[in-house]
Amino acid sequence: MNLKKSLKPIKKKIQNKDKLYNTIRRVYTHLSELSNDEILDYYHVASLKELEQHIEHIKTVLKLQIENYEEELEQVDACFCLDSYGDFKYLYLQKKEAEEQIKFTLKTKRIKLALYPCPFHCGWHLTKI
Repeated sequence: MNLKKSLKPIKKKIQNKDKLYNTIRRVYTHLSELSNDEILDYYHVASLKELEQHIEHIKTVLKLQIENYEEELEQVDACFCLDSYGDFKYLYLQKKEAEEQIKFTLKTKRIKLALYPCPFHCGWHLTKI
């Protein structure tokens, strides 16, 4: 048995796994600093297979809703979250930026904030705790 040949499918599987996570980090810059497990948590899935299914579902929904998918995709990347006053919430594109704001607000205003992912998967929001 040729060991090199038998390991080829395993190597390809590992490369494909890393490729999906790296693509997510590149396309969604607000996720660029997250580990693989943190990306799974962000999308509320438990495994790579569930993440792939989630992505395929999103693609299907978008293709059905948007006639010209490639031209309109840029417009989909928007956040419409509102605060308790009905105003648009501030969106932090990077998790690190939101964490810095939490520290700054606690230090300067003594207000405790918590970080949570945007439901539209655009970035991060803060909430008082």
